Amino acid sequence: MRNLRDCRRGSVAFASVIALVPLVGVIALGAEAGSWYVTKQHAQSAADAAAYSGGLTLACTISGSTNCDAGQDYVYRGKQFAAQNSFCNSGESFAGCALPAGTLRTVEIDRGSYSAGAWASSGSGNFVRAVVTQQQPTYLAGVLGLSTANIRAQAIVEIQHPKDLCALGLGPSTSALTIGGSSNITGNGCGLMSDNSVKYNSTPNFSGSGWAVYGASGCLASSGHCDLSVPYNYNVLPATNPLEILNVESFNSWTGTGNKDPRTEVKPCPPTAPSGTNRCYSMAPNSGLGSKGAYTRLTVSTGEYVDFKPGTYFFYGAAISITGGTVVCTECTSWPPSGEGLGVTFVLLGDSNLSISGTATVTLSAPATNTFSSHLNGVLIDDQAPNKSKNAVSINGGNVALGGALYFPNVDVSWSGSVQNTNTRCTEVIANTLTINGSAYLSTDGCAPGTIAKTQVVALVK
Repeated sequence: MRNLRDCRRGSVAFASVIALVPLVGVIALGAEAGSWYVTKQHAQSAADAAAYSGGLTLACTISGSTNCDAGQDYVYRGKQFAAQNSFCNSGESFAGCALPAGTLRTVEIDRGSYSAGAWASSGSGNFVRAVVTQQQPTYLAGVLGLSTANIRAQAIVEIQHPKDLCALGLGPSTSALTIGGSSNITGNGCGLMSDNSVKYNSTPNFSGSGWAVYGASGCLASSGHCDLSVPYNYNVLPATNPLEILNVESFNSWTGTGNKDPRTEVKPCPPTAPSGTNRCYSMAPNSGLGSKGAYTRLTVSTGEYVDFKPGTYFFYGAAISITGGTVVCTECTSWPPSGEGLGVTFVLLGDSNLSISGTATVTLSAPATNTFSSHLNGVLIDDQAPNKSKNAVSINGGNVALGGALYFPNVDVSWSGSVQNTNTRCTEVIANTLTINGSAYLSTDGCAPGTIAKTQVVALVK
C-alpha cells in the first residue's frame, strides 16, 4: 500500500488532461470569434455594395437626367444590392436574401451629411449610408455570459462634383453633345459633357489647359476623333442640372398680346452706334406688364442698332432673328466685385425661336442679381420653348459676346462664333442637344454658383 501511495506514474498525464480542458475551450472560443470576423467581413461587403448602389441611384436622381432609371429610389437599390450579399430585412423578398437559422439581419439605407466622423440624416444631403447588422446566438461564448453576438457594418459614400461644366447636352436623344467643324474652343478650361453620348465630326482644338470632355453613354466618331489631347471619359454619371427649377416656374404660363415690334426708335442715333448704322432703337423690359404682356417678335438686320435696357424680357411665340446690325446693352455693367452687375435676361415661352447669324454683332450680359426672380440670377437666356424643329436655336454670328448662363432644356442649339463678354468671363450653355462648330468661347469663370453644372462621382468615404 505504501508503494501504491508513493507511486507518481500517470500524474503528468492527469495534470495535462486537466490543463487541456481550458486550453481547448479557449481554442474553441477563438474559433467562434473567428466566425464572427468572417461574418463581419461579409456584412461589410454588403454595406459597401448597398451604399455604393444607393449613391449611384441618388446621383442619377439629383441630375434630373431623363436617361436615368427612375423606377426605384436609392433606398430600394441599396437594399437590393445588400440582398445580393445575403443581407436583408425580415419579410423582404429581394433576390439573394438568406437568413441562417437563429439569426436576425437588418439593412438600413439613409441619406444625409457626414463630417468629422458624425452622421446627420437629411433629405438634401450628398451622402448615402448603409448599415447592416446580424444578431446570432453564441455557443462557448455563452459560458462568459454572452448569449448573443451583435455584428454591425457601416459604409458611407459621398456624391462628389469634381469638375465644373461650361457646356452640357441633356438628352435624352443620342449625341446630346456634338463637337465638329474643326472647332477651336477657348475659355477657362472647363468641362464639356453629354448626359448621353458625345459625337465628334472632327478633332477639336482646345486653347489652354484644364479642358475635359465627358459622356454618360459612350462616344460616336470616326478616324479616332474620340481620342483627344485633353482628359476624357465617356462612361460617367449624368451631370447635375442646376437650372432645372426654371422648368416649373409659374411665369412659364405667360403669353403675349401681339406686340409685333417692341422697339422704340431713337433719333438721332447715339454716339455708341457704329458707323454704317441708319436706324436706332431702344428696348424696355416687360416683366412688369404681367402675364399677357410678352413680346411676340424681334428682328434686327444690317444697319440697325438696338440698345436693351437692363431688366427681364419675356417673349411668347416669338421669332427672334438677328441677321446683322448691332445689339447691345449700354447700361449693363461689369459683374461684382468690379461692378454692380446690371444685365438683361430673356425668357422665351411658347413656340419661340432664336437665330443670330450673318454679320451681326451682339454684346449682352446677364444680371448678377435678377430683380424679377432670384432663380434667374446670372441667367442671360431661359428658353422654355417645346422640343420642335422650328424652335431650334442657332447662334452663329460674326461677333457674338454673350455673358452668363444660357439655358435651352428642350430645344437643339447650334453654337459658334462666340467671344468673351466684357462684363463677365462667364459663358455657359445647357441645352437639350448642343452642337459646337468653328470658334467658340465657353467659361465657368465668375459664373453665378447656382448656374454651374457639375460632373458627379460616387466615392466611398467610410
